[in-house]
Amino acid sequence: MASVNDLPEEILEYILCLISPYNDLRSCRQVCHRWYTCCQGVVEKRKSRFFTALKVGCVKWFSPTYPSHIIPISRRYSHSACVFESSMYVFGGCTSTNTTFNDLWRFDLGLHEWTRLLTTGTYPSPKAYASMVTWNNCLVLFGGWTYPSLYPLHQQWVLFSELHVYDILGNRWTQLYYPGSPPPTAGHSASVHGSVMVVFGGLQKQEGTSASTNDVFCLDLVRQCWFKPIVSEHMPKPRYGHSQIKLDETHILILAGCGGSNKLYNDMWLLTIPTNIYNRSEKWHWEQIFVEESDHMPSQMWYNPACKVGNSVVVLSTCGTNSASAGGNMAQLLVPGSVRRQPANVWIPPVQPPEVRPHEHPPLERHQLEPNVNGQRGFLRPGIHPVDQAESSSDENDDGNVQGAHVGQGTSGRGRPRPSIRPNASSDRERRLQVLSRMTERIRELSRQQEPSGATSSKSSPSRSSVTPHMLDISQVISRRQARWWPINQSNGLPTCIGSPPQPSLLYSLVLGRGHLIMFGGIPHDPTGGQGQETASNTVIFVSAPSSSYFAT
Repeated sequence: MASVNDLPEEILEYILCLISPYNDLRSCRQVCHRWYTCCQGVVEKRKSRFFTALKVGCVKWFSPTYPSHIIPISRRYSHSACVFESSMYVFGGCTSTNTTFNDLWRFDLGLHEWTRLLTTGTYPSPKAYASMVTWNNCLVLFGGWTYPSLYPLHQQWVLFSELHVYDILGNRWTQLYYPGSPPPTAGHSASVHGSVMVVFGGLQKQEGTSASTNDVFCLDLVRQCWFKPIVSEHMPKPRYGHSQIKLDETHILILAGCGGSNKLYNDMWLLTIPTNIYNRSEKWHWEQIFVEESDHMPSQMWYNPACKVGNSVVVLSTCGTNSASAGGNMAQLLVPGSVRRQPANVWIPPVQPPEVRPHEHPPLERHQLEPNVNGQRGFLRPGIHPVDQAESSSDENDDGNVQGAHVGQGTSGRGRPRPSIRPNASSDRERRLQVLSRMTERIRELSRQQEPSGATSSKSSPSRSSVTPHMLDISQVISRRQARWWPINQSNGLPTCIGSPPQPSLLYSLVLGRGHLIMFGGIPHDPTGGQGQETASNTVIFVSAPSSSYFAT
């Protein structure tokens, strides 16, 4: 009688590729030696397929849904996240109103289920912008900050130098006090090399003001002490919000970052660690990396975390040119020197539209305009002379918004219409109506472009405002001190994807799973420089390779 063991290895590997790469695949490894070998081949094929999908620009976006009775994790950004075995752990972060958390959540990457861990021990303070890494079945949490509450007034923002270790098996937090601790820091980066956690950069409070740093501190997790290594004089500028990539046990790559308001960086630096990391007399060397094909660099790279996939670094960003016009948004969210006390949704007046000649667009008919009520499309401008109730003029303020347009029937007792305040109000009104017509057509055109097509194929091309994987080749960073951005493979001007890619966001987390990337949280961001609604997210998005049939089409 035939059984599954009679199947060829190619078919068995294909079947194993369809199961979850976490608990299910681990269980299949324990069946027999043949299955163990096939599972090893499945792991390598998943990695190779995912790397190829990123390189050719054809990835699958997937976001799991939850039943209505399941309460997922709270919306947040600037949290800490890392992957251990088959779970992603998320700590802290803050909401759109700058309320910080100190909760710890575990997301099962195989079952797609959230679990809030009711831990014991000494809890960390509620905070955001802390670093969290895995080491020896533990999570190591350091630093962070919290925003002050609205009341009482005039409170100072708080930075932390707390060091906590979470025992995953024991479900317990422990606060540690080691000598030589760095100053209270937030927005820094960290990676583990052997039994040493290397911390770089961050934001510190110096003499009552916020200031970024470029210091390097090391935590010896075995000898239980901090130490500050000797580094070369040529080093990167002080920064925070950057990405730290562990290349191997003796090399660290630093990407981008922010040094404060109007100080946004997209450079790359290599830190070489001595072979004997415990030799404190040996110097650590910084070297700047030469970047080729910088034209393919993601737009506003300083906003997005980077993640290492094989010999490349992946950054999720929009397809467009680099622009610092919206750089103030990140500095506004990261720099606590002027803590935002105003509401999250503050309207910023747009730039006044350019003048349009009368022959370019026909004016709108007066009956096409909506009657305006105070607050519907703006506020009525108070005039010096009263305007007759039966005939109010349509006007536009300096911000480009229509102020009012109301047409009524005249009464028998109506007097002569008073002249407008502006001498050329008639021509200005006609010109602005033409601008309104042009803007209306533009909005309709954008709406038609965003409507889903009726095609049956699941392949789609994202809009230029959606995120796309960008790849940085780092295979020659150690040998030649150079890196290269891969050009994005585009179809009809845009990369092809399966599923719906997310809209641009910042201050989210990006970690590597088994054959896919996991993106979580963040706050929406308009790459054009406009102001969004700033509502934090609690969505988990998987970026993976599509089935092999998509590569053949």
